[in-house]
Amino acid sequence: MQVITRAMVRTISSVRLIGDEANEIVSTAIALDKAEAEGLDLVIVSDKSSPPVARIQDFKKIQYEQKKAKAKQTKHRQDLKEIQLKANITDHDLQTKVNSAIKFLERGDKVKVTVRLKGRERDLPERAHQLLDKMIASLPMAKVSKVPGPIATALFEPSK
Repeated sequence: MQVITRAMVRTISSVRLIGDEANEIVSTAIALDKAEAEGLDLVIVSDKSSPPVARIQDFKKIQYEQKKAKAKQTKHRQDLKEIQLKANITDHDLQTKVNSAIKFLERGDKVKVTVRLKGRERDLPERAHQLLDKMIASLPMAKVSKVPGPIATALFEPSK
């Protein structure tokens, strides 16, 4: 979309003026006079046809609505990602999980970390809490809230 100005009257001799009550071919100067009388702009809707199709409307309003629609499309929805750990995880595997959590937090997602205990591991829940504390120490860029209970769980939120 493009606004027609007085300088363009020489290059574009006539336009098809469309609108609420009009659908006619008029000279560009007359269409521009009508637009100025209404306090609006003459905007080219389609320049591929012959003559170009133009409409009388507020160009700033169109730009604002397009910008708003584009911002709405690019807005990231915050998701909750879950990472599950076992009590006997190796250091390298833990670092891989930490890297995944960092990637999720940088993207703006929340991360829920749960330490699963099976069988005899349930007798030592302190081990799960130590593992969770190690994970919390590895992610200093996030706000942390521990969820109380028998299962070791923490919720990480990206800091703003």
